[in-house]
Amino acid sequence: MDFPVAGKNAIVTGGASGTFCTPGSFCFLFAEATVKEEIALIFLCANVIVGDLQESAALKELQQQPRSTKLLFQKTDVSKWNELEALFKRAQAELGPLDVVCNGAGVFEPSWSNFWNDTETESYKSLDINLGALIKGTRLAIRDQITRSKGRKAGGTVGVILNISSLAAQRMLFNQPIYSAAKSGVSAIVRSLAPLHEEYGIKVVAVAPGMVYTPLWTDHPEKIKAADKKDIWITPEEQAAVMLDVVEKGEYEGGTVLETLKDFTRRVYIDSPMPEGPGSTISNLGLITEDTMALLEAERKGEKVKNGA
Repeated sequence: MDFPVAGKNAIVTGGASGTFCTPGSFCFLFAEATVKEEIALIFLCANVIVGDLQESAALKELQQQPRSTKLLFQKTDVSKWNELEALFKRAQAELGPLDVVCNGAGVFEPSWSNFWNDTETESYKSLDINLGALIKGTRLAIRDQITRSKGRKAGGTVGVILNISSLAAQRMLFNQPIYSAAKSGVSAIVRSLAPLHEEYGIKVVAVAPGMVYTPLWTDHPEKIKAADKKDIWITPEEQAAVMLDVVEKGEYEGGTVLETLKDFTRRVYIDSPMPEGPGSTISNLGLITEDTMALLEAERKGEKVKNGA
């Protein structure tokens, strides 16, 4: 059975920036003026609260447009559970029952929280954001949605939890091992929670995007240098449309992890073949690997290494 989002209440973390843990964004559907009108209109009919570190100009602009529903923002650092819990409490108080929760906040192993340039002293913040906060957000969503279940095996869908995995969960990334570990964990928890859909009507699903052209790449010279003009990217709009399908369409049952490449999607499982095809990689990833090797060589020789660059 389909689960149309029109008229529903939703939380989206990481949505104000136009990008999630993965490139592409569920929030992009309603936070960017360039999106296709027919998709944007769907979200103009939903009540949404966005939790992010800062409010984007695009989101502010959309809030000014005439709408019959609510579009709210709350400053939220998802790695701080008290702030994440405060976001859920406000959503419940001002919107009502949480029909859709998208745990979209994420980072692509930035220099300030990186396996190789490990400057942190207590934990890897990127792991806290990409996996820890997502797990907590999923649990908070279940607590809300279970109250509307009609009981075990009663049928139907009472709520959807959309989590963001990545192609990196299937294709391990030497240069971003924390990111790969986190996204593997995302896919694992989604598959683990598959029985919730049949048992209580709570649909926990994930998308696993490939190479999506967003600031997660373009704002980082040390990463985007690996790209070539001929490389094929997924657009944020294309990725967002797939995310909407996974939420709404009944064909995607709980436990689904849907990989997205250019003009191609597939369900992925633990033993699925490696991703391949347009949108699955970029040309010169070896350039980033050489940077990592240079760091390791310096460590091997006992030379001073500049971490956190």
